[in-house]
Amino acid sequence: MIMNSETISKLAEKLYEDRKNIEDKSQKFDAQAVYDILDSLEVLRKPIKEYFDMTEDDYYQNESDHRLTLQNPDHKLSELHDRVQVNHVDGSLAGHKINFTYNHEDPYASGDYKVKTDINLVSFAFTVIGAVYDNTIVADVRNSVSKDAILSIGLAAHAIEEWQ
Repeated sequence: MIMNSETISKLAEKLYEDRKNIEDKSQKFDAQAVYDILDSLEVLRKPIKEYFDMTEDDYYQNESDHRLTLQNPDHKLSELHDRVQVNHVDGSLAGHKINFTYNHEDPYASGDYKVKTDINLVSFAFTVIGAVYDNTIVADVRNSVSKDAILSIGLAAHAIEEWQ
């Protein structure tokens, strides 16, 4: 599949439109489409699926940009509750100075897993990333976006997939 800004934006729109159906389990969530986009961005060193069984400590020591709150060094990343949400972008596209901003989300904040939190995280992050990608080159996205935010999108997609 050829990956471009339109692919990212279309998936963001589709997720937003389908969110209620995914939440009530009347529609299957396509985690692989999310993984394909994340891998095509080449922000992380390995394919996203290889991170799910990695320990928090291994990721923290070798790749993290330290935005995630990692609390259990021996736990697998797939068990992590913290997410780094891409929520805004500013800067200069023409000058290739892009600044993404982030906040933290926790789909387990109330104790139970809230799939809506992760669906919204993936959809919104791809909306922001897709808009930037649409107006610049992929290298600008790759060089500007947080590794932990990209990992968070993958962790959210994985959690949704497991929940289904």
